[in-house]
Amino acid sequence: MAEYSGQDRFPGSFETLNDGTVRDAASVNVGLEALADRTAYLFNRRIEAVHFTSWGNEDGGVGLPPATTYADWLDAGSRVFRVDVPNVEPLDVLLLDCSFTLEFLASGTGDQARVRLVAVAPNGSTLLPVGAHVASELRNLRAPMAISGVLVAPQTGTYRVKLQGKTRNGDPGQLAVYDAFVLRVLHLKR
Repeated sequence: MAEYSGQDRFPGSFETLNDGTVRDAASVNVGLEALADRTAYLFNRRIEAVHFTSWGNEDGGVGLPPATTYADWLDAGSRVFRVDVPNVEPLDVLLLDCSFTLEFLASGTGDQARVRLVAVAPNGSTLLPVGAHVASELRNLRAPMAISGVLVAPQTGTYRVKLQGKTRNGDPGQLAVYDAFVLRVLHLKR
């Protein structure tokens, strides 16, 4: 008996036996090897883990000091604005999803609140996931926000995904997250 662990490939089709075919090792191995290859391929592209943080029904918001460049929302007790994703390898995919209530108390009429998700790579560089930002014209009110994005990891290690915000045009107004916050990262092996 020979062992075959499968190759990292997904054959589109493979030979199977017909009813009248004489069965021997050579006639059966083609199909079994193709199934082992598909199994290895799917295993190498599995969901590794789901990482998340959430909080809700808190009194008051967590504000971000006025900033014209992106700044991190800082944790406030049990209210956390970041998720660490360990054991990431090159080409792994991180799917990001964040929802929260945002309040922007603007001082001017042409100003915007901007929020985004970033990932800090193991080497300390800040990466911008595709699609993980939003610019809002909301002023002096609260509104629900949802941000989603995708990041293909360039290196091995732990990635930190976090929420950042800023105001445009140097508005001294206040950005704050209220009511509830959810940040999820789905880690897919590739």
